[in-house]
Amino acid sequence: MLLPVQSIIPDPDQPRKLPRKGRSANTSDDLRTLELRQPLIVRFNPACDSDLDAAPYVIVVGERLWMAARRAGLTDIDVQLRAGIDEQELRELRLSENYHHEKIPAMQLGRAFLEYREEHSVTQQELARRTAITPGTIHHYESLIRNLDPELGKKVDSGELTFKEARSIADIDDYARQREIAGPFVSGQLSSVYVERIVGRAKNFPTKSIDDLLDEVVNGAKPAPEPEPAPLPRAPEPVIHQRKDLEGMLLQLAGQLDSLPLQTIPEYRRLKLVSTLRILDSRVQLALHHLSGAQIAGAGMPPGLVGAASRR
Repeated sequence: MLLPVQSIIPDPDQPRKLPRKGRSANTSDDLRTLELRQPLIVRFNPACDSDLDAAPYVIVVGERLWMAARRAGLTDIDVQLRAGIDEQELRELRLSENYHHEKIPAMQLGRAFLEYREEHSVTQQELARRTAITPGTIHHYESLIRNLDPELGKKVDSGELTFKEARSIADIDDYARQREIAGPFVSGQLSSVYVERIVGRAKNFPTKSIDDLLDEVVNGAKPAPEPEPAPLPRAPEPVIHQRKDLEGMLLQLAGQLDSLPLQTIPEYRRLKLVSTLRILDSRVQLALHHLSGAQIAGAGMPPGLVGAASRR
């Protein structure tokens, strides 16, 4: 339904932030974007019962959309009027708006989640169903309140420590260790991209100094010292294989000669084999005479040289 913009006022009990610096001057674009993201929900203003001049409607959620409509000069705005809304539903709607649209500081949002659940005795899963916020997200915000060092919580509120950095550091149990790890991120020495790796190594090496952790994560883990090389085993002495006995070699050769008549020998090989066998025959005769002790002068020498040796 359409209502006059001037007939609606923000809820004085709803916390709000100032507009961000440098926001776009194109208010019509802001308005269209906000209309797509969240409707403007209003309820009757209970102050009208005692003050007739009070605006008749109070914003439940969607204050940024209402402000954008005013900046754009609109006289009427489309709203959802919710009559009879109870306090619990009102808080759920505001929790959803604060998370999805208003960028409420992380510590404030974590306290709001925790207070709501304790007051209404609901689980993180049930709150997630009611607000369309994942259970894991609710857990991370609440862990800042339950586990983070309160001094670091102040750094989160001031913007010196980001939500990503804070939720990772909150996994460390010891407050002093948390402050050590947070130091480089608060000072701007390190980017948020390193926080999960540093926290992971801090869990695995709880006694290691923060300087060593930073050096390992940023510059790479130092290699372990190389052990002294083990002495090389002495090479075994070369094994000299015994040659086959001479008799066996000669018998093997004899067997090959016995099979020679059974083979078909081409003519070009026949002459070469004949010449080789003659040389072998002369060597065999020389060996026979040597072994029998009958040394024949000129044995194994060409016939032309035998006569010349005998004349001397």
